[in-house]
Amino acid sequence: MRRVVLFLWLACCVRAHHILCVQNVPSRSHHALMMGIARPLAQAGHQVTMITTFPEEKPMKNLRHIDVGHIRDMVPNVAMTDRSTKSMSFVKAFARNISRSTIETPAVREALIKQNFDAVVTEWFFSDSDAGYAAVQQAPWILLSGMVIHAHLENIIDDVRSVSTIPTLMNDFPIPMSFWQRLANTGSYLLMAGANLLDQSKMESNYVSDFSAISSARGVPLPPYKDALYNVSVLLVNSHSSFAPARSLPPNVVDIGGYHIDENIAPLPKDLQDLLDSSTKGVVYFSMGSVMKSANLPEKAKKGFIKLFSELPYTVLWKFEEKIEGLSKNVHVRPWMPQSSILAHPNVRVFITHGGLLSTLESLYHGVPLIAIPVFGDQPGNAKRCVQEGRALMVTLGENMAEDLENALKEMLGNDRYYNKAKELSKLFRNRPVKPNQLIQHYVELAIESKGAFHLRSKTHLYKWYELWMLDQVVFVLAILAIVFSLLKKIAGLFMTKQKNKGKKEKKN
Repeated sequence: MRRVVLFLWLACCVRAHHILCVQNVPSRSHHALMMGIARPLAQAGHQVTMITTFPEEKPMKNLRHIDVGHIRDMVPNVAMTDRSTKSMSFVKAFARNISRSTIETPAVREALIKQNFDAVVTEWFFSDSDAGYAAVQQAPWILLSGMVIHAHLENIIDDVRSVSTIPTLMNDFPIPMSFWQRLANTGSYLLMAGANLLDQSKMESNYVSDFSAISSARGVPLPPYKDALYNVSVLLVNSHSSFAPARSLPPNVVDIGGYHIDENIAPLPKDLQDLLDSSTKGVVYFSMGSVMKSANLPEKAKKGFIKLFSELPYTVLWKFEEKIEGLSKNVHVRPWMPQSSILAHPNVRVFITHGGLLSTLESLYHGVPLIAIPVFGDQPGNAKRCVQEGRALMVTLGENMAEDLENALKEMLGNDRYYNKAKELSKLFRNRPVKPNQLIQHYVELAIESKGAFHLRSKTHLYKWYELWMLDQVVFVLAILAIVFSLLKKIAGLFMTKQKNKGKKEKKN
């Protein structure tokens, strides 16, 4: 019996892997994204080291944290209506700063130099230089997309095939797109591709400066930037076909939409449970996410919300980071809310949100209709998609949005079609043959055991661009045709000359 137990224990040890997860975006939402990857891997018995901006005092079994919490100090305190913070250049600069701050952390450098990991998981956040983590470890790279897949990620793992049929990240056109919409979509893609091309030398420079010293300390060569960038073993995408349009993608791209949602919903605190249970008329839940603070709302909008909520016959739960004086009894403000547990309560009638993907997917999972107030990034696209699905309404961010929100609440709470559509799509979203956590565990283990999951990857990057467009074949065929045409022309010329000479001889005779 002891031998059997020892054999099983040894078998478990052999199958256990050491996995590095990198979470450096200073946001609770992004922490939840990476914890959604780390948790099932640790539960499966793997040793997980997680670089994180939100380390836990007592992490779960098999999980160790490397603290990069100092990165949270880099988050700018900006007003929601400040357009300068929504530009792509601002976001890219911010992403670059957090990448550099992470790799300069002594504990991170020590782990990369002294430890060997069987796989590396990083989240794509407007920076490609993080490809260096897997490169210096010479380990399979699992890339996580916290948003719906877009053309840039398509280009990294395959070839861009979606531009003619699916709106790009910054467009919210309906499907199918009209001619002019497709033209605009192509134009926006070319602009983004051009910007990425211009950024490439900078990304390559960042990659070399960040990881060359670490690779030297490990005694391994640092691969060329492009080789590292295109060496993605598995791309895990926080999306699902009930929410985002289907695409033609290679089998190493795996949809795990909603994977961060725990099926075993945590119980609400007793005071919140009692409050929601007693709110038989319904509950309106309002949260602008973990990055954008409600306290940064325009003052006029804030006063408008307070007046609007006080006049509603419903209980209002408002995630607000500051104390508000003079609230009516039906409005309850807290700096933090157990969002998934709240959305799971049957008395919640509507969710007012910024339209971040995590919030959007949680509402989809629980079947709660949305009123979206998008701010930046993928939020406008998420909001528009939910509106097109029939489970949401959208309000434009601005000082006078309280009036628009009032109209949206009246429409949504007075019309059951939004609620019914949300429940219908929730059923589709939950109907899967394999749970996301199982997919995560399977594909990470497969990438390790197959040494990179090359059998799942697209073969696109094995060819040069002109070979993909078959231009070399076109040139070859045209050259053959030109040679044949030239030979025929010469033969015809010789024949004509012979006939001409023959005619001259006949005339002389």
